Amino acid sequence: MKLLNKILGIKKDPDFINDRRDSKRYDLALKLRYAEPSTKTISESCTKNISRNGLRFPVNSKLTRGSIVDIDVEDPNSDRFLSLKGRVMWLEELASEDDSGSARYETGINLLKKALF
Repeated sequence: MKLLNKILGIKKDPDFINDRRDSKRYDLALKLRYAEPSTKTISESCTKNISRNGLRFPVNSKLTRGSIVDIDVEDPNSDRFLSLKGRVMWLEELASEDDSGSARYETGINLLKKALF
């Protein structure tokens, strides 16, 4: 592929080499509740960043890649929550800062059928 890019004169923007997203991300902390339908466990978190079609936030338990998650995200303009569904696109284990043995993860969710803005 590198040879083909060189032959065709295609240059990649270094800022977007690893970015597979269709829309810009915004670093914004919004409260949220999420539930994986298979476990029916409801947990709370806060977004690290959002985009028109997705969210990134920390989770306490390992979510299955490809699973559908129910999410309620706070509306920053009111005291209401937006009800959304999303697919787990990736999950990354974070380094633990203590010896509690509990793993902490971060996940990326692609929203289904509804855009955030």
